[in-house]
Amino acid sequence: MTPPVTHPVPTQDRHPNLSVPLPGLWPVAVRTAELTRGSLLRCGPGVRPAGWPDTPRVRLAALDPWIAPGHIAVLTTAAWVWGVISEPGHPLHTTTAGRRRGSRNAPPGVRVHQFWTPDADTVQFGAAAVTTPGRTLCDLLRLTEEFTRLHRRACRLLRYRLAWDAPRISAALASGAAPYRARALERLRQL
Repeated sequence: MTPPVTHPVPTQDRHPNLSVPLPGLWPVAVRTAELTRGSLLRCGPGVRPAGWPDTPRVRLAALDPWIAPGHIAVLTTAAWVWGVISEPGHPLHTTTAGRRRGSRNAPPGVRVHQFWTPDADTVQFGAAAVTTPGRTLCDLLRLTEEFTRLHRRACRLLRYRLAWDAPRISAALASGAAPYRARALERLRQL
């Protein structure tokens, strides 16, 4: 007796690529009604469906109305996406991919930077992108003008989540851009 012939099920059929709904693009009246009804919840400056978990993918999708295509969430905005701070801050911080010049018409409440961010330092969730937790840690140490208690706590949580020791963070800072490296190393000693 010969065994029955089976055909392998393609991976994409078993695990479809689910995308997060974008209620931030719905009309204001519909969003308000759904917030009142409880089917939408506040998620940073945006909203998320109540049935969707509070994950980095969902948080980044909640920022969709503010993050232009081809832009990457950085600094405290990225730290919020990774769940190490409670609010993304104001303004939201993004950078253009590949140091391209940003649009002069950024949405209100968004600051567009021109950081060099290699693809290896970003995570793409659907159409939006965010810097990796390691890159976010290094950026917070290096690029924030004032290093507040909020920044220090976010760096500690990112460091804990990554399980990076001080030499590993120092090596990551050394391999990155030179500006503000000494300031970043001093802040690392304060953690």
